[in-house]
Amino acid sequence: MLVVLINLVGFAQDTKRCEGSEPDYINRMPGFYISDCKNSDYNEMDFIYYEKGKANKIHKGGKYYEVWYWKNTDETRQISSAQVRANYTNAILKAKGKVLSSEDSPEPVFTASINGKEVYISLAIGNSSDIKNYHIYVVEVEQMQQDIVINLEEAIDRDGKVALYGILFDTDKSTIKPESEKALQQIIVYLNEHPKVNIIVVGHTDMTGEFAHNIKLSKDRAEAVTDYLIKTGKIDSKRLASDGVGPLSPVSTNETEDGKTLNRRVEIVKKLK
Repeated sequence: MLVVLINLVGFAQDTKRCEGSEPDYINRMPGFYISDCKNSDYNEMDFIYYEKGKANKIHKGGKYYEVWYWKNTDETRQISSAQVRANYTNAILKAKGKVLSSEDSPEPVFTASINGKEVYISLAIGNSSDIKNYHIYVVEVEQMQQDIVINLEEAIDRDGKVALYGILFDTDKSTIKPESEKALQQIIVYLNEHPKVNIIVVGHTDMTGEFAHNIKLSKDRAEAVTDYLIKTGKIDSKRLASDGVGPLSPVSTNETEDGKTLNRRVEIVKKLK
């Protein structure tokens, strides 16, 4: 378990709805109270950090914490950004974690294995000799609970296609993640129950990155799905085709993270004879 930074203080001033909103393995600097929070059982976030002048991005999803801290009005000490950064850094290193960003980053990113979970922390502290507020983002990496089940037969009969969001890939790769098995098994069951149906697997991306790269990525991912159906599902390759259209067929805006998530998908299209 990660050692906490310091004994909790200022609880009396915490915004009432945010009481208990901090992760139980790391807490605030002394002299600060919680002014706002946004927590959810599952959310996704891009952790962007700079190392030797180069920007890096890690996309993670899981249990999500966003906590804002403001300095108590009766706190007379001057607390610098460097002091806050050093406190969090020391706590992470003590837990055998890693600091991913450069030492002077105004938004350092940390990662550690805590209570058996992969945890990512982003600290927004700015650059000041006496900060008035700061906030943290925390994602405890875990698979989202899939609450919506798609009836492939009904959707394909109605629309001629179905979008599957349970097929997941490693970031910027065509490697299928193990948690995709449930969605892939749905396709296998559908094809076995409808032996005369042929399909096209179509890959889709959002608009992040170069167009040509996204086109290739979407094609590679679609091909990875058909390979899985052939090798694992024992589906006849003659019944399958694959292609990718990159960002050319969005179902939502690419200007928000939620929209991008909807645009990153695999579609199963019923092939006409």
